[in-house]
Amino acid sequence: TNTGLSLGTSVKAVAYKTTNTLTNTGKDAWTEATGLPCIWILDMMKNTPATVIVVPYKNAAGEDFKNVATTDYFGQIPPDRLKHDDNKLLFKADGKSRGKLGIKPKFAKPVLGSYDPQNKVLTIAMFEPNASAKYLNQEWNTTKPSFSGDAVNAYNDGPQFSGGPQLGNFYEMETSSPAAALDPNHSIEHVHRTFHFEGSKEELNKVASKTLGVGLDEIHNALPR
Repeated sequence: TNTGLSLGTSVKAVAYKTTNTLTNTGKDAWTEATGLPCIWILDMMKNTPATVIVVPYKNAAGEDFKNVATTDYFGQIPPDRLKHDDNKLLFKADGKSRGKLGIKPKFAKPVLGSYDPQNKVLTIAMFEPNASAKYLNQEWNTTKPSFSGDAVNAYNDGPQFSGGPQLGNFYEMETSSPAAALDPNHSIEHVHRTFHFEGSKEELNKVASKTLGVGLDEIHNALPR
């Protein structure tokens, strides 16, 4: 449900939905001056050497890419790990280089995904971004306004820059609610849906093309391995 897909008989699928609600139960309104929380949801999956994350976005032709995406949460992601055009980016998720990126609310689409050719698994995440809302800045610095953040994020784990132990062999696809400027007794809701599809390349290609706007060959061959 919620995908509009007609799956072939060779495709196996499992899906889940999380619905989270945040309520101001206090006596004072939540404002930018006092601080605004948000709901943050992430899918955490195991890396493989060839896993690639796909984040579609609204047409950005002629736009400075820095106005579309943040690609330096943990230092700039190297160009051999990140490729982008006017409507999507492809991000290597092999667990060998720590990096995080995000898409600005103005350009965020309600879907992102990943493809694992080793296990023939396509994962799709869906949510509802708000192009005009303010989102929390999740960067680990205080140089940018607190409410100028991204609506959707992706993370690839890797060795820590400090030389400490790696967190794990995983990658993440993350979605957030807008910053919750709530009066007392008011709430916001954030819905995040995740779909895992396993099957033949031909059938998974149909799913990827319809949901992400890109075929599996382009995803698989976009970045060096």
